[in-house]
Amino acid sequence: MARDGRNATQPYRVRVGGTWYWVDPTVPPGEIEPGDTVVIYPSQGDATLAVLQSAFAPGEAVFATLEGERFTLAAGDISALHLAAVDDEQGPVDGNRGPDYKPR
Repeated sequence: MARDGRNATQPYRVRVGGTWYWVDPTVPPGEIEPGDTVVIYPSQGDATLAVLQSAFAPGEAVFATLEGERFTLAAGDISALHLAAVDDEQGPVDGNRGPDYKPR
């Protein structure tokens, strides 16, 4: 993905499925708590929206998909972890069918 939020420094908006989320890259991963929705940017591959199930610390972290399927990732395999929340406004970013990414 050419324009993802992996290196973002300001909140941005993404759409996953039919739902828009605000993503805040300014929250340090150590302050993200189990139960929080996050965007995971792995060292290789596409970003994933998930729910953190365990404390994010050195070693492995446990996540769950929005459908409830659990998975683990080694902390070293994650290049960025950003806090996410459903956007109260579910309208489109723009009318030209641009990318599903918009800095705040």
